[in-house]
Amino acid sequence: MAIGSGQLYGKGYNTNEISSVLNGGFISESQTDFIFTVIGEEFGFVGACLVVALILFISVRCFMISLRARNKAGEVIAAGVGAWIGFQGFLNMGVATGVMPNTGIPLPFVSYGLTSLVSIYIGVGFVLNVRLQGNRYITGRV
Repeated sequence: MAIGSGQLYGKGYNTNEISSVLNGGFISESQTDFIFTVIGEEFGFVGACLVVALILFISVRCFMISLRARNKAGEVIAAGVGAWIGFQGFLNMGVATGVMPNTGIPLPFVSYGLTSLVSIYIGVGFVLNVRLQGNRYITGRV
């Protein structure tokens, strides 16, 4: 209901409308598990598509870095983090849209939760290190 009520452009960020599904208290755990529904209501279809595109972009970029890694460990790290971000993101979006049962998985980079956020940042740090090592190998600089 919340994603559909946002329509194309949404109801606006942090609105106080009484007709809002979020303000009516119909969304449980709106800051963590169901943050995608809040994005769909406040920013509409355009905002939800932007979040989907960004999660997809980060995941694909990790896979591209894994292809340019100089060793198997770098390939596994970058591909694993890319799969982790993509799978966790689309699992959360599936739960928020009602396609999948509730699992309690947060949306990467968006949901409120320190442990998940720190874990994602550590994983992205590893991927950036793999990218740095791959660039050194390709350019010939040590």
